[in-house]
Amino acid sequence: MFERYIFTNLPGEENPVAAGLFTLDTDLGVGRFSYGKKYLLRPEAIAIDPVNLPLSEKEFTIKNNDGIFFVLGDILPDSWGKYVLSKKLAIPFGSLAPHEYFQFVTNHAVGALSIGKSLDTQSLIREPLLQFDDIYKVMAAYDTLSTADTIPEEVLFVLGQGTSLGGAQPKSPVLYVGEEWIAKFKNKKVVIDSPTIEFATMTLAEKCGITIPEIRLETVSNENVYLIKRFDRKNNIRIPFISGHALSSFDLDDLEKGSYLLLTSFIRQITKSVSDDLKQLFKRMLFNILIGNADDHLRNHGWLLTAKRQWRLSPAYDILPIPRKTAHFSLSLIVGDYGTEGSVRNALSQCEKFNLSKNEAQSMVDEMRSTISSWKRHYQSCGVSEHDIKEIEMAINFDI
Repeated sequence: MFERYIFTNLPGEENPVAAGLFTLDTDLGVGRFSYGKKYLLRPEAIAIDPVNLPLSEKEFTIKNNDGIFFVLGDILPDSWGKYVLSKKLAIPFGSLAPHEYFQFVTNHAVGALSIGKSLDTQSLIREPLLQFDDIYKVMAAYDTLSTADTIPEEVLFVLGQGTSLGGAQPKSPVLYVGEEWIAKFKNKKVVIDSPTIEFATMTLAEKCGITIPEIRLETVSNENVYLIKRFDRKNNIRIPFISGHALSSFDLDDLEKGSYLLLTSFIRQITKSVSDDLKQLFKRMLFNILIGNADDHLRNHGWLLTAKRQWRLSPAYDILPIPRKTAHFSLSLIVGDYGTEGSVRNALSQCEKFNLSKNEAQSMVDEMRSTISSWKRHYQSCGVSEHDIKEIEMAINFDI
């Protein structure tokens, strides 16, 4: 039996508090979670998952996902982190059982959850933040990881800084102008300069009325590094966050059921500012279609807890065009009547579910198309090369 206490930071409090107990029968793959009685008595207590684990005295059970509640999966290493850990431990990739990754969760993990073997002790690994001036060490370490058979310990330590961050691409938490940011750098195995393209895309998204975090583009060792200010941190305090994937509780076999309409149901269920968040989600869906972002899966949508203990759609993240050779494409999420088809007609087909009339939705389409029409000039002004503009040209189809 695997057993861990789950801690969370609460709005206005500096130190995390014990929220409940997670137990896992590793033989049966059945997980259980119960909130602590003292936690439930707190007037400021929040549900760690407002959809699947609402505040209650009942014991919750999960029999899929290897018995691990999906909200806990948000803090576990993703493919990039698992790859680095396999190198560090000198074991085959994927050989650890899912629950064994809990021992590697660090203070850099997304959101505010942490774990402990007792009520008094968190087993969260505390790692100092790298200074931005040292980010070149991460870039050099990544190059070593990509080419060398034997990885020096100091290289693995540097790379380990990002193991608790989600995603498949190399990244690292970093201290930048006195605050916590995430640095994303170029994958040498990819022909395009993704950091520069992502910076250009996110600034274009902001022009289209999409809420984004603070971002920067810096040059390190003659390469561009994309920086995103962490919206799940404030004054070094962790802020609760939950992904759309965690709210859905979809196993890998069910991910094709993911849809924007499902996300609208979560907004209606847990968000106070329903109309504003529905409008914002529609803009993000439309933007993903017009700039060709097929990587719009459930993990790339999330909710953040405000200081008033209200869940709101988090700032947008991980948006960039995916190079392709054809004009037509499919998104990761179902859009409307035409499934995952990346088209305006599909976006408009269910606009009423976003509290938008056909005329209101069409006006948003016209306005966004007008903004995106000058995308080449915008990308050039952000430093995107002519080579990369040609690579993504087919993806950005604002007439689709």
